[in-house]
Amino acid sequence: MKVNFLRKPTNDELIPQDKFVIEKEVILEESEFERFIERPLDDYDFIKVHRELMYSDTDGTYHCIFVTSETHDFGILVESEGYYYARYAAYLKK
Repeated sequence: MKVNFLRKPTNDELIPQDKFVIEKEVILEESEFERFIERPLDDYDFIKVHRELMYSDTDGTYHCIFVTSETHDFGILVESEGYYYARYAAYLKK
């Protein structure tokens, strides 16, 4: 009989520590940024325009845009993988 024991995950497994590079900061109007936060899976022109800047390289580093507004103290890292929506996204404090 084969048994698989479960163990407590390490901190690296609990909180991903992916490497990233911010290729460009995109500053939106407050209302547009709020809409983006509420609906990140919608298609956006600002993602479409910068889609070539976003990719994952052979080292596993995510090349992203940093989407924010002047009035917020945080932003969203976006790697769209060629799509027009935030396929991969992460919160990042300014």
